[in-house]
Amino acid sequence: MGLCFWIRIQGTENLPDRHFTETDAYLYYWQANIIAKQGRLPARDMHRWLPYGRDNRQLLPLYSYIIAYTHKLLGGLFPNLTLYDIQLYAPVVCFTFGLGILFLFLFHIYGLLFAAIACILLATIPGSFERSAIGFGDRDAWCWLLGVLAVISYLWKEQMETRRGRLIVTILSGVTVFLGGLSWEGFGFLLAIIVSLELWKFCTTDIEQHLKEYILWILMFVPLLFLISPAYRSGYGFSTHLFALIILPAITILAMRSTRYLILKHVKKYGSLSRKIAWGLTTVAIAAAAAYFFSQYNNFETTAFAFRESILMQNVGELMDPDFTYWTERYGAVFVLGSIGLIFASTYFGTANGTLLGIGLFLFVGTTFFRDLVSRWTGDTLCDTLFVFSFTLTAIGLAIASFRKTPPQNELVILAMFAWFLIWVALARSGKRYDFFIGIPLVFGTASLLWLSPSSTTQKKSLKGNLITVSIATMILCGILFLIPIGGHFTRLSHADFIMRPAIPGKGDMADALTWIKKTLPQDTVVAADWNYGTQLNVLSGVKSIVDPDHFLPHWIHLY
Repeated sequence: MGLCFWIRIQGTENLPDRHFTETDAYLYYWQANIIAKQGRLPARDMHRWLPYGRDNRQLLPLYSYIIAYTHKLLGGLFPNLTLYDIQLYAPVVCFTFGLGILFLFLFHIYGLLFAAIACILLATIPGSFERSAIGFGDRDAWCWLLGVLAVISYLWKEQMETRRGRLIVTILSGVTVFLGGLSWEGFGFLLAIIVSLELWKFCTTDIEQHLKEYILWILMFVPLLFLISPAYRSGYGFSTHLFALIILPAITILAMRSTRYLILKHVKKYGSLSRKIAWGLTTVAIAAAAAYFFSQYNNFETTAFAFRESILMQNVGELMDPDFTYWTERYGAVFVLGSIGLIFASTYFGTANGTLLGIGLFLFVGTTFFRDLVSRWTGDTLCDTLFVFSFTLTAIGLAIASFRKTPPQNELVILAMFAWFLIWVALARSGKRYDFFIGIPLVFGTASLLWLSPSSTTQKKSLKGNLITVSIATMILCGILFLIPIGGHFTRLSHADFIMRPAIPGKGDMADALTWIKKTLPQDTVVAADWNYGTQLNVLSGVKSIVDPDHFLPHWIHLY
């Protein structure tokens, strides 16, 4: 953990005062300053998006509140600590803490060497470094930490047998989901991992267990999100689908579980049909979701097309499709080894059951990481079709595997990695910014390939395992860390540090211009500038702005 923290704070002295390496960081710094002075955000921010102001009720601003109140808490103990210092180090602290949680969990489940391989790789790969290094200042590492804590606590709960312990960890997981739901519109994709596991348990068990526990879990976030945040009650823009993305899936699983529970309790003759009832309810739920999707297809298609194809979004580099070079530069051999490890992990469900699952994962990997090559052979349309088809094969493979007689050891952990891999790699396929979240399943798959035998469920829990296995795993790990052809992550960290993302605006004409505005113009001045500079003008120049990187009204930015 010390290594993880140390490599992420290198070059701090190269950052000019109150500067970040990411434009969105200025938005959270601006909000945190308002919260520090006023105690909360106003309903409308009249320094931004003039003449009407920014509607703050549609925001999920918990990260800004965390920064502001952390400074209030620590400011009395450390008078020289500024709010800027808190935000500067927040990504590093969040990622290091999350990595520590992951290490402890993997150590408990698979042993020291497995946990060490996974966490050393995750700490050093450039794909996880960029958005968690000093100066980034955005909320990505905070949301990543909450996602790790929510999923790991859920998996930890499933390993426990004592009722009191399960309840405590259930509350922890639910509260973490609540915090995530107030932090990011995309947190529902992290929540989807837990929902997928709940659906798996629902379809693979004969009796309803821990239903009260599940009710307690959703009570920790569903009613609170709905009551506290207007974005969940009447969302628009980026908040339009928050209810459907975060609240609705959890409620749907509860409705399905409650229905089966009532049927089995009051109609005894259906006791032997428990799994058939579960699959029937699941089919009805999928059919209802599909019917809703197709009924709204034109709306979705129009909205998605307008968003993705607008001139504004075409200029957002983080939303562009990654190519093969992108994957190799950020993950080296890890994206290949991790994918192979996850494909081999499908054999834990048996050779026959896992074959279809493995084929689906193979197609998924090929049409994502090797998309350029496959597209040259087949064309873009067929490549995208195979990508969608890979999900169908994977779903069928999991459905067949669900009828296994003897579940593999640590089944839910493996399934969580599958779900995490499929969800976030699929998102990263069409948007570079999401690849920050794919590191965990990739390093899990790599550690599985280097240390665990796919044909055995016997987990090694110490370094006293096979000496040859330890030696080979260590040599490959060293190669990934130090040899450029297969990664060289550790030797390339200097490249990642303030080269992947230099300080913005940094030193130069733009910084001088912002300083001149602050010294020369009145604070009630409204400056019309490109959207990239909006929050920089608010923070560094103290003036008002018309548009900024918030993308509150994309069409407005386009028109401007």
